[in-house]
Amino acid sequence: MSGNEEYEGATAGRVLVFDDAEAVSFPAKFKEAMGTNRGLMVLVHKDRLIKIFPLENDDVSYLSLEIGKLTNDFLTKLSQIFKKCGLVDLLFSTGVCLRGTRCFYECYFNPGQLSTSVDDLQNSLSTLDGVKKVIVENVLT
Repeated sequence: MSGNEEYEGATAGRVLVFDDAEAVSFPAKFKEAMGTNRGLMVLVHKDRLIKIFPLENDDVSYLSLEIGKLTNDFLTKLSQIFKKCGLVDLLFSTGVCLRGTRCFYECYFNPGQLSTSVDDLQNSLSTLDGVKKVIVENVLT
């Protein structure tokens, strides 16, 4: 949406105005392209980047792990726990170390896909080497 409404390229852009009303309007063509009237908005603090993911429903959970070190071995073990718990389709995930001292792995997912309870997932994750803190909570609408 660079101004030429007929062009169908790889991206679409629109300048947004953030005001005190906390309302953001999306053009009909954006909603049409997403195929839904719901979306998960994620602000990536490090990059100051906002991403929006289409959703089928409002049921979204947030998982945050504070860890000692973000390594390939940690990610492999994390993947195994996710698979065991039925968590195979993430909406968004990221791993980042802030100032080299605090590392996090975070993701957003639909909790309906879990084959175990959220408590079981949380307990399994807390046993991983290097995990300092586990948070699982619903994302507000």
